Amino acid sequence: LGGVQDRGSSRGIAPTEKGVITSPSNESLQLWHNTEIQVRQTIDQKLSSIKNIIEPKVSWLLSQILPAGTPIFISNSMPVRDVEFFWKPNNLEIQPFFNRGANGIDGTLSTALGIAHRNQSSILLTGDLALLHDTNGFLINHKFVGHLTIILINNNGGGIFEMLPVAKFDPPFEEFFATPQQINFAQLCATYGVEHQIIEHWEQLKEKLNFLQNNGIRVLELQTDRRADAKWRQDNLSKFAKGL
Repeated sequence: LGGVQDRGSSRGIAPTEKGVITSPSNESLQLWHNTEIQVRQTIDQKLSSIKNIIEPKVSWLLSQILPAGTPIFISNSMPVRDVEFFWKPNNLEIQPFFNRGANGIDGTLSTALGIAHRNQSSILLTGDLALLHDTNGFLINHKFVGHLTIILINNNGGGIFEMLPVAKFDPPFEEFFATPQQINFAQLCATYGVEHQIIEHWEQLKEKLNFLQNNGIRVLELQTDRRADAKWRQDNLSKFAKGL
């Protein structure tokens, strides 16, 4: 929509009634701009008022409190979608990384550790299943140089499936789609010598992320309600759209 013309491509251009190719009108650009502002303001007002721990607010809050330039690896399932929906645009120049595709869940922890190794202190935003899929990445702990903070959204299962029609059919939904694992992550982290802490409120998360450590691996676990968070998205995403 920037008016850049590319022969052979229809992106950024629009035909007039006489078939002459022209740039989009200023009115169209202004409409998109105003709509973006309105949606962002609505999202900000809604999320800023929420006191309890819910998944969508994690991405929104991270976008505002991470140190400038922080590398962040975003795992599959709902984290990467929540970032797309709720990340607040700004000038902090946060560096995003993610794996997509059929095998995008593979190597989530190991890839994040690779990004953080000998680099600026980094963040991994992940759900419980994606982290469990690559738990042995923690074995690199004794050779790892740098710091990685893992923001673990533990909703005890695959949150993305709660957003699909199959969630209405239980059984077999919970056992074969959500696949909850009932893992004690404090004990798991202790096995690998990794720091672990439960985050119980937003101010605690802010305190832990305003200044990132220089070395080591730590897990900050937020325990959430998978079904309630899915319902919140379904209810509020539609309200954001209807409010336009």
